[in-house]
Amino acid sequence: MTSQYNLSVDNLTDSFLETLREHYPHAKLQIKVKAEKTFEGLTENKFWDIIALFDWADSENDEMVIKKAVQTLVDTPVRHIYEFQDILSAKLYALDTRNHAENTGENAWIGANSDFSVDEFLYARCCCVANGKAFYEKVLQQPDLMPKDLTFESLLTLAHKAYHLKTGKQFRYVPTYNIETFANQKGWI
Repeated sequence: MTSQYNLSVDNLTDSFLETLREHYPHAKLQIKVKAEKTFEGLTENKFWDIIALFDWADSENDEMVIKKAVQTLVDTPVRHIYEFQDILSAKLYALDTRNHAENTGENAWIGANSDFSVDEFLYARCCCVANGKAFYEKVLQQPDLMPKDLTFESLLTLAHKAYHLKTGKQFRYVPTYNIETFANQKGWI
């Protein structure tokens, strides 16, 4: 038996799915998506435009620094929030190298038995990205320009805050790249 339903994604509710399960147990679905309107994805340039919205005038309050960027992301399609997180993960992953870790200041990587903090290094990489495209690209090529003893952990909350404000739900998403320190194995050879 074959049935066909035509409905908007907005009408695809949990109760509709439960009804399908009840009426068609073990059935296979074929889903065709016909978009009425196509949306451009979040480009890398748009990513950097959002980062450029950071307001460093109140640099003592990280929430205020990212506030405008968060709101701008809220005003985009939800998928842009996911794409923002994917682009951010790629940037942080690219900076996850021994050379960058050796240039972070007082607690820089000096070997496996040092007081090196994997979290502080992640937050230092966030600081690098938060300083914009031009700075990020310079540091990527010249690890000795890595910010010294500076961090910006709040960058990691931007997509989470935007998603929560837009949907009222928690952002549960695993981005394309692992951002944890030592994830970029080639960068630590």
